[in-house]
Amino acid sequence: MNLKLDQYRGWLLAFFCLPLFLSLDTSSIWDANEAFYVRTPQEMLERGEWIVPYFNGETRLNKPPLSYWLVLVVYKIFGVSVVAQRMVIALLAAASVLIVYALGRRLFNPVAGLWGAGVFATTFRFLIISRRLLIDVLLLFCLLAALWFFVNWLRSHKRRDFLYLCAFLGLGMLAKGPVALLPTAAFGLYLLISRRLDDLWKAPLLSGGLLFTAISASWFLLLAWQQGWQPVIDFFLAENLGRFSHLDFGPDRGPFYYVTVFITEFSPWSFAFPFALLAAWKTHRAKGEPAFGQECRPYLLLGLWAAVYFVIFSLSHNKQEYYILPLYPAAAIMVGVFIERGIDWPSRLLAPIPLLLGAAGFGILSWSILLGDELLLGLAPPALLTMAALLLLAGRGRWAVLAMSAFYSLAFLAYLEPLERYKPVRPLCRSIERAAPGSPPIDYRAGYYRLTSPSMAYYLDHPILEVYDPQEALQLFRADRPLYLIMQEGDFHTLQELSGGQLQIVDVQPKLYTTARNLSRVLSSDKDESTPWTRPVYLVTNQRGD
Repeated sequence: MNLKLDQYRGWLLAFFCLPLFLSLDTSSIWDANEAFYVRTPQEMLERGEWIVPYFNGETRLNKPPLSYWLVLVVYKIFGVSVVAQRMVIALLAAASVLIVYALGRRLFNPVAGLWGAGVFATTFRFLIISRRLLIDVLLLFCLLAALWFFVNWLRSHKRRDFLYLCAFLGLGMLAKGPVALLPTAAFGLYLLISRRLDDLWKAPLLSGGLLFTAISASWFLLLAWQQGWQPVIDFFLAENLGRFSHLDFGPDRGPFYYVTVFITEFSPWSFAFPFALLAAWKTHRAKGEPAFGQECRPYLLLGLWAAVYFVIFSLSHNKQEYYILPLYPAAAIMVGVFIERGIDWPSRLLAPIPLLLGAAGFGILSWSILLGDELLLGLAPPALLTMAALLLLAGRGRWAVLAMSAFYSLAFLAYLEPLERYKPVRPLCRSIERAAPGSPPIDYRAGYYRLTSPSMAYYLDHPILEVYDPQEALQLFRADRPLYLIMQEGDFHTLQELSGGQLQIVDVQPKLYTTARNLSRVLSSDKDESTPWTRPVYLVTNQRGD
């Protein structure tokens, strides 16, 4: 049966975006990052404050406020809730998928754009971030919009396209700061290599520069007017330059860290990407290829875009896996073109794909048996993942994209709810509300000790403590004021010994090991663990009789 999937582009794009909107109300807040984008707009709303962000009663000036403003507006319309914040993320992520489709359509053809969007929408890192990290999804949307208008300006040299480009770069600055300027490196290199630097004289550089400055500098000027220049200086020097040049903000990772990140977090498409690059090179060498006309050289533009992000962040001392998120749309479009033109590869070179994804499917199956109450629903995602691997190996890339999209949809439906049993912060906060003396409770103190849990501020609607020093923790416990701290098992035993056995356990909840490194560390230890995939998290108090 020769079913032309491409004629259902609208329905397919909706299907690709479906996982972004499923089960938004199922899971509790993901610590640590999501908590800031749920709680900070709430505190700004309560204070009637639009300029200075607040979290936990203190100013939070390490990020610009555009993401907070978007959620704040939604809160004013629909009320404060985790779902409202997640709907903002989902809409921005869906808009990013549609821009990838539009870029693929403009640079190549509608079919290539469709499957490029499908590949991007089934990229692991993109989907995970789209459920928990608003600031990076907002930045991605701004950068992709800037790329879209750059492509339009290359073709038409219309003034409005260049001004829109500058406007979205300015919004990117308000989303996350100077990192939003990285596209200008890709754009400049493209114009230089393609010998089109003279085109800049046709652009409204003065108007565009003024527009960019007006948008990007607006909040920083307002902040300086209200708080002085020191927070602005700290933002640019410590929060941005410091993150690039020092290890204080993250773990020490080698120069090839993003190679492994790309292979794992762009899979299974990372296995097809080298072949897509090879096909792109062959197309580049072919004379008279329509895609390489005078208006735009798409592979060169996409390649430079991806290379800039890969190289710049590989040079950074502080590396986080999600920093190269803007690389994936360019890679996805290349793979989409490869799928559209028909996959042709030596099958023996792709033999690892079904093996690796089969192993991943087995791992997910084991996890679903552990977590899921509905065994049949839990079995479906690993079956779809294995099917996608086999389809990709067989050269059926379009069907593989559909299988991957269905895999993520069913995985969110099947696993998010049972996973809640292993997310301890929300139930421990409920235990604090029940245990706090008095009705209504008297003024107690609560927080976490060496276990980052900022979502407590939202669930308790109460200022929380962030304690890392054992002597400080002991001093707080010895005070007369009721104290409740969340901590790990080992930290509890250490403090209990130092306190002479004065601490009381209110509640214990399991926390799932979510990284392979932590899980392998436990499995390789000599400690007898009946459930090695979890660790207990304790709620500890200085109140007797709780």
